[in-house]
Amino acid sequence: MSLHILTEALDLVGFCDGKYFIDRVAPRLPGGVHITATTAKNGARKSPDFVALDARGRWYVIECKGTQSGPSYCRKQMGLGFAQKRAIEFRGTLKGQLLVTGFDIASAASDTASRLVIIDPKPEDPPLEIGPDDRPLIRDCVARGTIARAMMLAGAPNLSRLMAAPFGDDPRLRADDETTSFRRRRAAQLREEGKDDRKRLTSAGEYLGREMTIELPFEVETAQGSFRQAILRSEILGDVVKEFEEEARRDFTENQDRLARIQLNLAVSRIRTETKERGGPLALGKLYRSMIEFR
Repeated sequence: MSLHILTEALDLVGFCDGKYFIDRVAPRLPGGVHITATTAKNGARKSPDFVALDARGRWYVIECKGTQSGPSYCRKQMGLGFAQKRAIEFRGTLKGQLLVTGFDIASAASDTASRLVIIDPKPEDPPLEIGPDDRPLIRDCVARGTIARAMMLAGAPNLSRLMAAPFGDDPRLRADDETTSFRRRRAAQLREEGKDDRKRLTSAGEYLGREMTIELPFEVETAQGSFRQAILRSEILGDVVKEFEEEARRDFTENQDRLARIQLNLAVSRIRTETKERGGPLALGKLYRSMIEFR
């Protein structure tokens, strides 16, 4: 919910997981920065939830907290978020804001209303500093994260893993790193399993994806009628899959750390939603679309 509101308010056009961003970008900065984001819940090296890009080219570090335990606990959580968002700082023309959000969800019996609090505390000695010269690298990283997420949602988990980490599972690995025979076999395995992903995707015009029918646990009555089913369709643009499949056929000793321009441009897009009588679509530019319809 916090990211949804910030996307509208800040005109965000791209975002990715904070740990993925650190793991992929840090080894590729000039000289290499040896930082590993932890999966701990708190602490100075715990990665922020999201790194985001707005339509003006400014970058944001966002940590989202949420609770149903009341305003006091929400404030305590936000205090823990200060260290997380200090993990990254953008410099110069890249600099947007470093934000911590707290979403306090009130219960039906609560005396207070639900509220969203957003603060921008001053950073202190971030371990990963990124400047304007690093723009191509970080745009590529966010595009990879976005396309990988779309592939996963569309029903292609192995293609998604390859997009996020083209040298096998670990996004920190680079083309010029020494790789073990296990890592080479793992990358080859993912490429082979990606072919199975492609076979499972069904076509819908320009798009590839999957459709499923969910039986609701009980009948839902609305002003538009009564519904017992939800039909979901999740799709990614076929050209993106085709471009990536062609890249994956090449020798992976080549430098695969840069996406093609078509992929970069499609990944940086606004999210649009629409409400219709019996459901509605969600679209991420032309890259990805989904639809829910109640019956």
